Amino acid sequence: MSKKHTQLDSEQNSDGDRLTMTRRRALQLSGVGVGSLAVPGSSIDVRAASDCANGPFERTHSGATVNLARLESKGNGGSARDTGAKSPVSGTKIETLRAERRAGQHARVQRNRDLRGRFDTGDEVTIRAEYDGVNAEGTRGGVPSDSQIATGRSKNVHAVNRQVAIFNKRSGKQQLKVQLEDLFEPLIDEPEGGFVYGEPFVFDPRARYDRNADRFVIAAVQYEPGITEDGEIVDKDDQEEGKEPGEEGDEDGSVNLAREPRGWWCIAVSDNSNPNGKWHVYRIPPINNEGLVDYPALGLDRDAIYLTQNFFGDVLEVTMVTLDKEAMYDGQDVTANHFTALDNPNVENVDFTVQPALQPFSGGTDGTFYLVDSVFPSPTASALSLWEVTNPVSDPTLDCFTVDVEEFAYPPTARQPNSDARIDTLGTRLMNADYNDGSLWTAHTIQYDWNGDGTAVAAIKWYEIDTATREVVQSGVYGDPDKSYFIPTIGSDSDSTIITHNVSGPDTFPRMDVAGRTADYTPNLLEDSVVVQDGESKYDYGEGQEVMRWGDYNGVSVDPTTGQFWTVSQYSPDINIAPEAEERDPYHTRIAEISFD
Repeated sequence: MSKKHTQLDSEQNSDGDRLTMTRRRALQLSGVGVGSLAVPGSSIDVRAASDCANGPFERTHSGATVNLARLESKGNGGSARDTGAKSPVSGTKIETLRAERRAGQHARVQRNRDLRGRFDTGDEVTIRAEYDGVNAEGTRGGVPSDSQIATGRSKNVHAVNRQVAIFNKRSGKQQLKVQLEDLFEPLIDEPEGGFVYGEPFVFDPRARYDRNADRFVIAAVQYEPGITEDGEIVDKDDQEEGKEPGEEGDEDGSVNLAREPRGWWCIAVSDNSNPNGKWHVYRIPPINNEGLVDYPALGLDRDAIYLTQNFFGDVLEVTMVTLDKEAMYDGQDVTANHFTALDNPNVENVDFTVQPALQPFSGGTDGTFYLVDSVFPSPTASALSLWEVTNPVSDPTLDCFTVDVEEFAYPPTARQPNSDARIDTLGTRLMNADYNDGSLWTAHTIQYDWNGDGTAVAAIKWYEIDTATREVVQSGVYGDPDKSYFIPTIGSDSDSTIITHNVSGPDTFPRMDVAGRTADYTPNLLEDSVVVQDGESKYDYGEGQEVMRWGDYNGVSVDPTTGQFWTVSQYSPDINIAPEAEERDPYHTRIAEISFD
């Protein structure tokens, strides 16, 4: 409809927002990495290491069983807290972006209408059902929403920071809601000195439905901050920025800790296809558990469940673990095989946020499982890293390959009406990966100059990768010269592919859209798009920040009964709370069933 596409055009170089990676690079150049350190007192079977990671390191973990229907939520108490990935933006960059030109509304609409008319011969994206999911008022107020959806035969599981809710798939009626720390409560022991936040801090949820086994899977991470000898808290910001607590900008890294910061993967699997019943829960520590586990990702194949994370410790690294799916689904002790320090040696750029595929009908013992990440641009990059796992349970191996792509750069933040506050577009990290019949589909946000006049906005770049040749077979850039398109989450099944994403601009409040294509449509182009939920007000929760956290990701799930897609995303509702108020400007989420008709 009113969207603009391009096929395999070159993205523009950027000197804009970038995440500092100097700590990790320094340790890599000196030959030191967390994954190479011995862990005293642990029984780890160390086998031959890949040239792109350390490991595997084998451990065994016991779990527990909980009944979701019997868990009583503690309500909406507790403190609001920012969670998820950081995306620092300089003041100079913000001022530059604020000076972007404003095009006339009539000219913009006419240009896009003409473009759509050239391709308006295919199927249409249709919304079949929709309703609100868990909104900010139903949480403890933290940002961002981190919305995920897993669709079963009659239920939708909606995971959001820091709750999990179950909805009747058709009526949209919420049946129950529990807090993440309650789900994993049997496994979480209170540390000496107590919980820094007064309760376990479990955040960044991911949710999947295993259509091959009819099970729901939820993953998250728990973080317990460190404490200095002076009683200061080593919180998430300290870990991510590599700074000493209380000493802004000091980079010598020397700090005396009375208690080290620690983190864990948390993972829950339903006992059957009914999410209202029993779940088997596990808590998996990293090999060296001194630091921050952040931005976890969840995937699965026929025989294993895969978890990745960005780990902020003495060195910033990506780590991964493979888990025996059959054992977990039976609630038994599970074998975990860890890989640390994932780094593709054939690219100069840093690997970051490795996304495991949703691959329920292939891979495993007799096949290959796939992961992918977009290396961090500095200031640009032109490669993805493709990771392949074989024998994930009994004798896992991990290999990495370079997939050449068109050059991309870090995207600018997004504008919104009636506010100087910007919306965080979250950089160039891939949002997820979906496997469909030999193709790996993925997408991210990039910087793009549609008119070649030096005015760049955030746009969506999507890829279809042939896993046999390890090459991109088609790709496209999608967006609009006068709006920002960002946080694309992709789903592909049978002959259809869709992308759930957000849109914001000078005349567009932050909203939820869905776009997509069918297999026989013109290569490198998306076929159609639809606005699922308009934004209704500016989004500015204050606290003196110039850039508002948004997302950090959206959700897509294939209905195991109909084959349609269910999606969830965040939008800004018709509620405006003054930035200086104690209460935050809320986000809302929308769940929608999408198909091509």
